[in-house]
Amino acid sequence: MARCPLCASPLRPFFSRGVRDPSPGDYQRCRHCSLIVLERSRWPTPEVEREYYQTHENRPDDAGYRHFLGRLLSPLEAHCPPPAQGLDWGCGPHPVLADMLRTRGYAMQAYDPVFDPERPAPGDHFDLVTCTEVLEHLHSPLATLDTMANLLRSGGTIAIMTGWPPPACIFHRWHYRRDPTHVAFYGPATLRWIAAHLGWQIHLPTNDIALFRTPGA
Repeated sequence: MARCPLCASPLRPFFSRGVRDPSPGDYQRCRHCSLIVLERSRWPTPEVEREYYQTHENRPDDAGYRHFLGRLLSPLEAHCPPPAQGLDWGCGPHPVLADMLRTRGYAMQAYDPVFDPERPAPGDHFDLVTCTEVLEHLHSPLATLDTMANLLRSGGTIAIMTGWPPPACIFHRWHYRRDPTHVAFYGPATLRWIAAHLGWQIHLPTNDIALFRTPGA
């Protein structure tokens, strides 16, 4: 039986695509943590991921993309205001969010394990780690979140932006599942499970955004 990549509990069938469905495969759901998971045989290799990412047009001059990322700014400023030191994890070839946060007074660095795989994660300690449109790609989510947390000072913040799955009755219409590099989907119940499991505080200020605070001051 397939196991959840987040909590290792058994997965159950959730959604089976039709013949002409653009989804990369079928989906299963964890009854314990509520994670929705693409069947593992359809998970992309690092090479396929990198090639697909190259088709994204997340450029610094894309006003729509900047507006999309801007949804995170106000909640983050209220939770962890500047001049905090931050790391934008999974920034892609263009660290747009890091640049936007720098203009607001944050001291930001950027890191992407796909586009710069030989470079180790920075060893400095930060006040915050931003992680936008990344969580749904992770094959070992707890290990990656633990690595992020180990980069933080006591009481640091991990800011997550990821598409929350819709109700099961309209999952078939959800565009987010059509991306072949998206292997798992995290709604509020799953994000709260992560917080409880890791002993973090969680704040869900609006749809698709989660702010975790790690233990400490």
